[in-house]
Amino acid sequence: MSQHAGGGLFRALLHWRPLGRSGKKARRRLPVIVCGLDYAHYRVLTRLARSRRYIALAAIDDYPWHHGTQVEGVRVYYPSEVPSLVERHGVVAVVYCHDDDLAVFADETRERLATQGVPYVCLSPDDEDIEAKLTSGLTH
Repeated sequence: MSQHAGGGLFRALLHWRPLGRSGKKARRRLPVIVCGLDYAHYRVLTRLARSRRYIALAAIDDYPWHHGTQVEGVRVYYPSEVPSLVERHGVVAVVYCHDDDLAVFADETRERLATQGVPYVCLSPDDEDIEAKLTSGLTH
């Protein structure tokens, strides 16, 4: 199997959900990107893994030794790759924990994200209900 075909199969399996008890197809989880890789981000990734509504599609870090690795089953990408990920996967938000997390984005990347209508939502791993806070951040 080619790498291209294998990648498409992997993406399809990532979003596949079995039929629920009622026989209806389960709703697809909405993809978000987590910007940062410290302990707070790790905890947010862990909480998103248990979410029924959202899924962490990618983690973002600008250190070259992190690129392509996985944290909590989520691949790490460079900041410059975010607009492409948004376009290909319909990402609904970029999640961050600290104000300086967003400093990794070049002005061009910020402009493309603004054009694509992707909001930045600040989440804390201590938030009681990150799903509610994320949903609230998407409606503002």
